[in-house]
Amino acid sequence: MKTPATKATKTITGAQALVDGLLREGVDHVFGIPGTQNLAFLDVLRETPQIRFILTRHEQGAAFMAYGHARASGKPSVVTATEAPGVTNIATGIGAAHKGNVPVISICGVQESSMRERDATQDMDQVPFMRPITKWAFSIPYPEKIQEAVRKAFRVALTEPQGPTHIEAATEVLTQQVAPEPVAPAAYRNTVPAVCDPSQIDAAWGLIAKAERPLFVIGRGVMKEKAVAAMEKLATQTGIPVAALQYSPDAFPSTHALALGPLGRNAFTSANRAAPRADVIIAIGAHFDVFSTMYKYGIFSESAKIIHQTAAPGQIGIVFPVELGVAGSAASFIDGLAARAAKTAARKPWVDVARARADFDAELKAILKPEAQPIQPQFVAHMIRKVLPENGILVVDAGNGGKHVRSYFKSYEPDTFMCMDDWASVGGSFPIALGAKLARPDRPVLCASGDMGAMCNIGELETAVRENIAVVYVIFNDQGLGNERAFQNEHFGGRYFAVDYKNPDFGALAKVFGAHGEHVTRPGDLEGAIQRAFASGKPAIVDVMIDQNMLAPVVHRA
Repeated sequence: MKTPATKATKTITGAQALVDGLLREGVDHVFGIPGTQNLAFLDVLRETPQIRFILTRHEQGAAFMAYGHARASGKPSVVTATEAPGVTNIATGIGAAHKGNVPVISICGVQESSMRERDATQDMDQVPFMRPITKWAFSIPYPEKIQEAVRKAFRVALTEPQGPTHIEAATEVLTQQVAPEPVAPAAYRNTVPAVCDPSQIDAAWGLIAKAERPLFVIGRGVMKEKAVAAMEKLATQTGIPVAALQYSPDAFPSTHALALGPLGRNAFTSANRAAPRADVIIAIGAHFDVFSTMYKYGIFSESAKIIHQTAAPGQIGIVFPVELGVAGSAASFIDGLAARAAKTAARKPWVDVARARADFDAELKAILKPEAQPIQPQFVAHMIRKVLPENGILVVDAGNGGKHVRSYFKSYEPDTFMCMDDWASVGGSFPIALGAKLARPDRPVLCASGDMGAMCNIGELETAVRENIAVVYVIFNDQGLGNERAFQNEHFGGRYFAVDYKNPDFGALAKVFGAHGEHVTRPGDLEGAIQRAFASGKPAIVDVMIDQNMLAPVVHRA
């Protein structure tokens, strides 16, 4: 008796299986540089029109572009590099994603097995290197593990708190045949955020109802869940004033009648003066950052009762002991409070928000010197906010220029502000802005950084021109390291060392790259220069010569 012939299982290469997994996750961009051990992956991407590959000029730039793309798109993004130096070069951007809770997946090469542990060129133990700056790092040992590894990389990256993951494979693994595993994301990871426990919402409302001076403090979790409009309604419904954490000033619009603005150093004094008086602080979607609170009482009163809601339970109570920790989605918490608030009349705000904001605006106006030469950095920050459309995205670098910009940034819409949360890697803002523009081509994108930051990733200007990524780059050019000047003033008696240098004309350099470029030395020329940069429809640099001596306050005073 003959046994029936079994139907042969169709197989695909490991690299094709990897790319198929990315397609199921909705990945539409990959950033990186080809190298010996990721060429099999890129060879499949070449035949995958649904995914746009962005060739960068440095792996660090690629990782930062993936960061910006993930932040602006609200979904995971992918960076790729070859083995060893490719991996070490992406580490700075991956570290930023780790500190900022941004889901970036790094897919890298690794040396062939026959070469490992034999002192071969570009052989290093990459997984231990990546573990401290990722949520999970794994070297794929054989083809049958590829699809499982892709699934886990996304599952772990998207589990709260979100963050980067790393997988790697050698050519020998990616070129072998495997059976496809077309598993949908919903079959291997949760896609619906958990709701908050109603009894905890009851407890939170009980504390709020008894408070004399309650204050909402809003973090990025509210934006991630598209709950900003619901938060605006809750503030209006309750009459409770609202402050934002410094890394997410766009989590609550500055235009709202109850908006005090962002907290912390180089933020809004309207928020900083009100927050210490609050007796109950309701932190929603919040990850407490050092620049908002300095990790000590002062911005918050030690006697204040803190309600801390977050989707990441492990973040509750890290900085301040809480009266009540609530884990779950920000949207469910806001909706739950709104339902309970509907049964009571709105209270009269305990702080005159309009007066507090007017006083702060007057303070900002008082220090503006629109006619001063050299140009004052405060004037540049003011002009950026004036010219950038309300729906435009601002990406701020670390350093002196970025600090000035924070003070003048008034938010109108959510998801319009980015910085490197808790990382402050000088130079990351420009590639982050490029990634954000690719994710949101419908929005104007402006990057603001100092001159050191500009030089760190200036090669990505060629990427921007080649790929037609129209970001406007405003450079605060003080011919040196303004942030370090400020610290040397405060802590080292003004003894400057290694903080001064000379720059090229960045406007002229932009033209050499094929971008739009202008060099501004007179304050009256600045507004027109930024407007022309946007109107050019090209990548653009506005190089602004600023006063070296106008330094933002340092965070840690002597």
